Amino acid sequence: MKVSSKFIATVILVLISVNGFGQQKEEWSHELGINLLQIHTSTLDLSYEITNNPRYSMIFSSGFTINASNNFDLLGFILSPHSKCGNNGFSMQKQSGGFVRIGMKYNFRSTMEKRNYFFIGASLTNSFIYEKAEYSIWDTNITPAQSLSHSVYIIGASGVAGYNFKISNKLSSEFGLQISVPSNKIKDLYGINHYIPGMGFIETCDSKRRVFPIFFLNLKYKLK
Repeated sequence: MKVSSKFIATVILVLISVNGFGQQKEEWSHELGINLLQIHTSTLDLSYEITNNPRYSMIFSSGFTINASNNFDLLGFILSPHSKCGNNGFSMQKQSGGFVRIGMKYNFRSTMEKRNYFFIGASLTNSFIYEKAEYSIWDTNITPAQSLSHSVYIIGASGVAGYNFKISNKLSSEFGLQISVPSNKIKDLYGINHYIPGMGFIETCDSKRRVFPIFFLNLKYKLK
């Protein structure tokens, strides 16, 4: 499945236009958030959300992962299919990188005062990942492992669905599921145990399977 960045950009621009020309206008709302479920994977995932129409929000997210190969992502492991390919001879030493994401949410609410509501959204994720690995070929003779490293830029389309609930006047939280489909650049990554910052983890021998799921739990603080 080939991801069209032009298509995603068009969708975002349309949503921005709908937001800008909505009949009901409200004061601007600004919220900072952090994804608590990504902290245990050594990933800092921060978001900035702006809203001036109760039904539409624009989201800017960025984050950084410090060596995902040294951490066990239990939720990612549960969500991912599993295989017996042995990572195709690669022993991962490092999987680090960052991401920038921009997107829109549609909120199922009619007023800004309603803080408990469902939402859906779409975004464009730009990920940069540095991989370091040792590669071994096992046959009749034992070949010394080769040390490999590279950096890969991967773009992907993401969709989200979740529920937002109020904690206090300034605090709220949202939880849900994000599904990401990266571009064909995923083929440049080592092995079959893939981690892409901002998209998540997947383990599969099937080269056609490229759906990356992430559960998220964002804690948000309202600035205004």
